[in-house]
Amino acid sequence: MSAGPAIDAARVIADLRELDRRTGGPGGARRVAWGDEWLAARDFLGELLGEVGLEAKRDEAGNVWARLEGSAEPALGLGSHLDSVPGGGWLDGALGVMAGMGVLRAWAGGGTQPPRTLTLIDWADEEGARFGRSLFGSSAFSGTLDPAELRGLEDADGSPIADVLAEGGVELRRAPSASRHQDLLGA
Repeated sequence: MSAGPAIDAARVIADLRELDRRTGGPGGARRVAWGDEWLAARDFLGELLGEVGLEAKRDEAGNVWARLEGSAEPALGLGSHLDSVPGGGWLDGALGVMAGMGVLRAWAGGGTQPPRTLTLIDWADEEGARFGRSLFGSSAFSGTLDPAELRGLEDADGSPIADVLAEGGVELRRAPSASRHQDLLGA
């Protein structure tokens, strides 16, 4: 069995440096979920996916998914999260997403189909820095998100979580529907 195409580690690091240039600063990463830098990070991911002919799709919880068709299903999930805590490290979360992007890039440019479909996932609001509740996207996917437990949460400016999510195209009450995508991934 072939090991597959080589991943360009230097390109993965270059992508991480570019992400940091776009969304970081002297105090560290500024990719707090649902904010401008986080959206810029996701736009950058969309650019990278476009380079290899893939499209970013969002689920009901705001998680980003991109699939590279392989020879078999279910898909192998790759990724992590692009959001950060204020002043976080440039690699935190982003390393998993950009490493996954490197895997997709290698297979997409390698001329052969991967033995399994590959799915890159960027979980939405995993750090929980804005509302004090972490693992939003992955808990919605896993079926453990209870919107009633989050309804009263507000950020430091007093903005309710439901309003902020709605501005980002996510309805809090519908976020648990992201669990319907569980059958797309395998062990």
